[in-house]
Amino acid sequence: MPRKTARLQAPRTILLVVEGETEQIYFSQVRADRHISGITIIPRLAKHSSVHHILKTALEEHASAVYDEIWCVFDRDTIVRDGLGEEALSMLDTAQKLGIHFAESYPSFEVWFYLHFAMPQSHYLSQYSLIEDLRHFVPRYGKEQAWLSGGELYKLLRPRLTTAMANSILLAAHNASCPSEGNSSCSVHELMTAVFGIPVKQWETSTV
Repeated sequence: MPRKTARLQAPRTILLVVEGETEQIYFSQVRADRHISGITIIPRLAKHSSVHHILKTALEEHASAVYDEIWCVFDRDTIVRDGLGEEALSMLDTAQKLGIHFAESYPSFEVWFYLHFAMPQSHYLSQYSLIEDLRHFVPRYGKEQAWLSGGELYKLLRPRLTTAMANSILLAAHNASCPSEGNSSCSVHELMTAVFGIPVKQWETSTV
């Protein structure tokens, strides 16, 4: 009787188009820590730090057919403040139809870091006020590449990842029930589950 052999899954390549070095460094550290077999995850900076250029990069890479999955990671503060131009709106619509995924934060990616410790304030006037609050938990936090690359932030955040996932899901549920354009928000938990395999427990999906 012939021996059964395990079916090998085809390797997958996932592109994360990110807005800034903070996101690129963070996701590179998550990738190194998770060691996911059979998946290549590439965090890449868009040419310029704007939603327009993130979408443009994502669409160009989708057309290349190199990647099995593409995510756009960006802050919504400029969208809330200035809106999106006609070209960016068209690219956003195209990206959605092509199945490109999105992980958004408001006012900035730092809300994801803050969620490792507590729920953020309902509204922030800017990312700078959010960073001030984050420094209550991470006093040395800064956007300097040398500090971020040192891994101190990720080492501090890693044991609190379950808390961040739970808080992010609860925040999304709260915003769904009480929608407002200026609400603090974060959908990074969706990327963490889909790309890095971070599980979502049933208790984490209860509403606020």
